[in-house]
Amino acid sequence: MPTILNINREVEKIVIPGDANQEDTVLEVFTDDKSIEQTLHQVGNAMDRFAALQSKLDKAEDEEAVKEQQEAIARLFKRTISAIVGKDGWQKILEYIGDGEPVDPTNNIMTIGEVFAALTTWLYERCTSKQLRDAGVRFEREKPKKARKKDRK
Repeated sequence: MPTILNINREVEKIVIPGDANQEDTVLEVFTDDKSIEQTLHQVGNAMDRFAALQSKLDKAEDEEAVKEQQEAIARLFKRTISAIVGKDGWQKILEYIGDGEPVDPTNNIMTIGEVFAALTTWLYERCTSKQLRDAGVRFEREKPKKARKKDRK
């Protein structure tokens, strides 16, 4: 059996399949070295910001504080997803989620978070270990939690 090489092109396409009433959504991502490295740094920085914003959202005590944090998270998603797929890609994603009409990102944080996770995974799979390390992206294995004494009895 021949060996198959997966070689990145300078521009890769991501296809989000549409259903019977919707066309496929095609996103283009620049995967040349410079673009990948810039995007990796932006994604890495965004990860730290997401953690801080999520912590603030968890601690929010009223609707105004919740809304403020949701808007900040939506802006960060927009900036980061746009870094991966461009502003046109961001718009296409909002329209896909809204079945042809763009949705308000602040009302769709969970769905957009899933899109962000999928795009980040896609991006990481196309990077070398060196590119990931240089961008400060580290993967750690989750260690199993040790049972507490009273749980062992």
